[in-house]
Amino acid sequence: MKFLKLFKNSQVFKLALGVAILVVCYFGSKFFSQMQRLTSTLELIAKSNETQLELEKLLSIINSYDYSLRNYIITKDESYLQNRFLNRGIIEEGIKKLKILTVNDSVRNKDILTLEKLINYRFKLFRETLIAAKSSNVDRLGLNSKLKKSNDYTEMMKLFVYKIINSERLKTKFQNSNHQFELQDSLMTAFLLIILSLLILLLSFNKTNGDIEDLKQANDKLMLLNESFNAAEKTAGFGHWMVNLETNQYTFSDNMFRLMGVEPNAFESTLENSIKYLHPDDLEYVTQVHKDSLVNHQSTSIVFRFLTASNEVKYIMGVGSFTKDGNGNMIKIGVNYDITDQYKRTLELEENNKELKYINSELESFNNIVSHDLQEPLRKIQMFISRVEEKEFDGLSQQGRDYFSKIRIAANRMQTLLIDLVNYSRTIKGDKVFVETDLNKIISDTIQDLTTNIEEKSAILHIGQLPIIKAIPFQLKQLFINLVSNSLKYSQEDNIPQININSEVITEEEVSNYEIINKEDYYKIVVEDNGIGFKQEYAEKIFLLFKRLETDPKYSGTGLGLAICNRIVENHKGFIKVKSEPNRGSKFYIFLPKGDLV
Repeated sequence: MKFLKLFKNSQVFKLALGVAILVVCYFGSKFFSQMQRLTSTLELIAKSNETQLELEKLLSIINSYDYSLRNYIITKDESYLQNRFLNRGIIEEGIKKLKILTVNDSVRNKDILTLEKLINYRFKLFRETLIAAKSSNVDRLGLNSKLKKSNDYTEMMKLFVYKIINSERLKTKFQNSNHQFELQDSLMTAFLLIILSLLILLLSFNKTNGDIEDLKQANDKLMLLNESFNAAEKTAGFGHWMVNLETNQYTFSDNMFRLMGVEPNAFESTLENSIKYLHPDDLEYVTQVHKDSLVNHQSTSIVFRFLTASNEVKYIMGVGSFTKDGNGNMIKIGVNYDITDQYKRTLELEENNKELKYINSELESFNNIVSHDLQEPLRKIQMFISRVEEKEFDGLSQQGRDYFSKIRIAANRMQTLLIDLVNYSRTIKGDKVFVETDLNKIISDTIQDLTTNIEEKSAILHIGQLPIIKAIPFQLKQLFINLVSNSLKYSQEDNIPQININSEVITEEEVSNYEIINKEDYYKIVVEDNGIGFKQEYAEKIFLLFKRLETDPKYSGTGLGLAICNRIVENHKGFIKVKSEPNRGSKFYIFLPKGDLV
């Protein structure tokens, strides 16, 4: 009871809490230190084991070289020498890996450098022995002497490698002992930490689970990468081949056979067997180019066709170049790519281009017809209407005057429609040359062109500071002429038209609504008026060709003006939006990309 009463004293409680915190901190730091040592020990053990494994692999490859060389000397079978370059590459990779594993161990790193020299000298002995074995007049005593020398050197090298391996094993044994000691000590510390701080262990447990899951995912990715590498040649649709100019011996990869429509190794790799699968129209040309290159040693790059046994035609891009093998023999290495799909798409694209040129030609003819052939009789109609109005109008009845007025209005509307059609076709076919364009000057020119319309309406224009962008100047001028003309045309009778043109910052709402990836990539130009407006539900319809809203007949139009605006903005890789409300006016938002995007 007296002990419990002690904790009721705040001073004693604070002291006990302080002591508990110090104990937790002490054991926590101790446990952390132990974990660090365990991790370091595991890394050393892993590196030591990996070093031993790599050294064993090197010895295995050297033994394989000895075996292959002896078999070749006995049987003269060249197949025993086929993989010697590949194995040499594996050895070089192994040495490179060993250098990395021992980079922090100067003594072991020095041993690896020594081993590298021993291996290089061993390969020199291999090469000398091989040359002696291939000699037409074989000196058996000399050859046996070289074999004995090679064997003795191999044994010496094995002793050196086993010395390193034994040293690494002793190191591993020592590290294992340290690891066991540290592990026991850490278990005791962990037990105390569990008693004092269960929450920390739970969090550590969750973290461990997460690490295990990450390790599993990394392992799965590694397995997938290995499988992808093994199937790379087949998946990529290419095959390689090689010919030795000294022996005239050809070698085809597995996928080289598949490109010809047969299974791997379906026939002996020779020129005579492979040209059977060339398209008859390409046979002479391809064969001649290849044979000429074997004489002048010039690289080749040609496109030809394979005709498979199933009569399938494959378009192939073949490239070849020359080099020398380890024996100094000149060889030609080639790679054949299956470009059938690409070739067909190219043909399709050429056909589409021809069709596009034809359409453009038709469009140009249409422009000429609209600009000249159709407008010429229309101008004559307007001229005769003007003359009749001057001389004969007073003699017409009231009904005749009404009919005549409708004729004049219809003729003017026809002229407007023809002009709009020409303008729209120019936005499609016109030269799209982007230059630095000052929008302030474009607006100034627009106002100057529309001075008469502005004065007739007594309109007030407020122009803000606009940016300089890369654009097609005449198209942007047409864009603002159409927008300002619309604002003037659809103004309210009892209100003075007010038109505001400004550059504004893109809002976060617009970024979301219009799926803008980066708002810094676009300029936003706003054209706002106080006209008759329209219902927001028609906001997309007004940009379609020949689409006009049901408005008062006094508001004439062709339904092309805003379609032209939309086309111009699309030509600049931008987009245009509008918000409107009946009798409250409209706001057109023009989003134009900055220079880099254009």
